[in-house]
Amino acid sequence: MTSDPEDGMSDNGTHEAVLRVLRLLADRLEAYLDGDDTSFETLGESLEQADVSADDLQAAALVLRTLHAGGSGASDAIEHEPAAEAHRVLSQEERAILAPEAWGYLLWLKSRGSLDAGQCERVLDLVSGSGVRPVGVEHVREAAVRIAMASDDDGRGEGAPERSH
Repeated sequence: MTSDPEDGMSDNGTHEAVLRVLRLLADRLEAYLDGDDTSFETLGESLEQADVSADDLQAAALVLRTLHAGGSGASDAIEHEPAAEAHRVLSQEERAILAPEAWGYLLWLKSRGSLDAGQCERVLDLVSGSGVRPVGVEHVREAAVRIAMASDDDGRGEGAPERSH
């Protein structure tokens, strides 16, 4: 089942495969940061076991490349705020709270312009406090609608905690 290419979503199989690749890469990066110098040695074998195609790998590479738009290098990414197209990486605690497909759905809403970065954070705050584990797509959808609709009224979003600036 393929959606309109202009809406930012490809078929669910490719979407899930790209998420598997990104999760695998994130796990390897975390392991490396935790001192495992060999974390990347079996990456190719792990990708084969993840049952991903060359197209899925290319799509994952494109996702990673879009995270840094307009800068001339890694130092620009560190010195400046993230680009509007950048996606926040979930912390380990947040990964335990949100189902992967719920996080993907939230990123999709942001990429389409349905939610801005601040609204995405408010959605995360709202669902994190719900007590539901793991939070699924339907719960994120409901929270996103509440935040988006209420943002028109007060600029913060209904149910979102007050933030000090």
